[in-house]
Amino acid sequence: MLNHDQFWHYACQLYRNKPMEEVLLHFQDAHNKNVNLCLLLDYMAVLNKQLSLADVNALEQRAEQLDAQLLSPYRTIRRTLKDAHSHYPSYTSARACLLKAELELEKLQQHYLVEYANACSTTHTPHANNLALYLPESLVQRFLSAKS
Repeated sequence: MLNHDQFWHYACQLYRNKPMEEVLLHFQDAHNKNVNLCLLLDYMAVLNKQLSLADVNALEQRAEQLDAQLLSPYRTIRRTLKDAHSHYPSYTSARACLLKAELELEKLQQHYLVEYANACSTTHTPHANNLALYLPESLVQRFLSAKS
């Protein structure tokens, strides 16, 4: 069973790596891939838990639903503030508040993804590769390169 806090810690640690952050944001912006799902799939592989393609597809649908409901509109607000309102005297404070709230929404999405993943039946597989069920091979390789 996956632990929410342990996954959050793992994801934050991995994301702090600047090359990983750049790769994940590229996946999100250029390939419409979900950062939290990439991190979860990698985390499960580290734990030698292999998902089925059907479960990865279901996780992707859940991630997309939360993106559409919460994260995408919020990112639009944050970008609009940056692009059109940076002259606002309290811009720095407003941006910091939005970033903090966005981080909480990311944590919420991770929570729901972990809940679903815990309901999946996984197989114990050394060298599990869940990312290959979600990303093209070239992106998997970019992820792994950024991770090392």
